[in-house]
Amino acid sequence: MLEQISTLSISKLQKAFDLAAPRKQYLFVDTGCEPLYTDEPFRTETYSVVWLRQGIMHLQADLTSTVITGPAVITIGPNVTRSFRRSDARPDMQLFFFTADFLLETLANIFYLDRYRFFEDNEGHVLQLHEQEAFRLASIFNLVSGVFGRMHPNEPQLMRSYGYLLIHEIDAIHRSRSAGQQPDEGNLLFTRFRNLLTKKFWRHRTVGFYASNLNVTPKYLSEAIKKQSGKTAGEWINKAVMLEARVLLQNRTLSIARVSERLSFSDQSVFGKFFKTHQGLSPAEYRKSLSQ
Repeated sequence: MLEQISTLSISKLQKAFDLAAPRKQYLFVDTGCEPLYTDEPFRTETYSVVWLRQGIMHLQADLTSTVITGPAVITIGPNVTRSFRRSDARPDMQLFFFTADFLLETLANIFYLDRYRFFEDNEGHVLQLHEQEAFRLASIFNLVSGVFGRMHPNEPQLMRSYGYLLIHEIDAIHRSRSAGQQPDEGNLLFTRFRNLLTKKFWRHRTVGFYASNLNVTPKYLSEAIKKQSGKTAGEWINKAVMLEARVLLQNRTLSIARVSERLSFSDQSVFGKFFKTHQGLSPAEYRKSLSQ
C-alpha cells in the first residue's frame, strides 16, 4: 500500500500505476495495469471515469457496496471515499483521471461539473451498459488511448474534449435509464437518507437528526431503512463514521486526538471506545496495522 493512501494526487496515482511521463492535471491508464486493490478506503484529488470492458470488480463507494460486471462505466468524484477488491475474473479496464481545474480551464461556468451528480451521488456511480452503449463508450476511450502519451502536440486540448464527450455520453445514458421511471417511496427515502448522511455524519450521529431533516419520525426512518437495506439507520450512521475514521487514521500527520475532534467526539477516549467496538482494534492499533 502507498504511504498515506488516504488522498491520492495525480503524482501519487502515477506512482501507484508505475507510469513514467509526469502529468499534473490528467492521467490515462490502459488495460494491463492493476487498479488500486486495497481494503483501506481512499480518495483522489481527481474525477475518475473507469471503463470496465469485461471481468468483475468489487467497489465500495462511500456507503454503497457494488459487484460490477463488465461492460460497465464507473464515475467517481474527488469527495467520494472508495476501495476496490479483486475478484477471480480479472477486470479488463481503462481509467481516465482529471482534475476539475483541467476540465474547467476553457469554460466560463465554474459549476459545470456540479450538474453531473453521477460523480458524487451514491446511486449514480455505476452504469451497467447495453451493447450499443458499450460501443459508444469504447469509441471515446479508443480516442483517448490514441492520443495520451503519444507526443501529440495538442494532447491536453484533445484530452479535455474527450473528457467532455465522456461526461455527456454518460449523462445521456443516465437520462435514458430514468425516463418514465416511477420512484419507489421507500427507496427514495433511503437515497435521501444516504445522501444527507454523507454530508452530515461527521457532526450528527443521532437517528433523530436525520429523521427530522427528512420529515419522518425516528422509528419510521429506522424501519424504512431496515426494510430497504437490512441495516438500521443507526447502523448506517456508525458505518459512515467508521469509514471516515479509517481514512483519517491513515494520515499520520493527524494525531488520534485530532481525528476524534474532526469527527465531533466529545473526547479521544469516547472515540477510542467507539472505534474499538466497531473495528475490534483501538485507533492506535489500527494505525500500527497499516504499516505491517
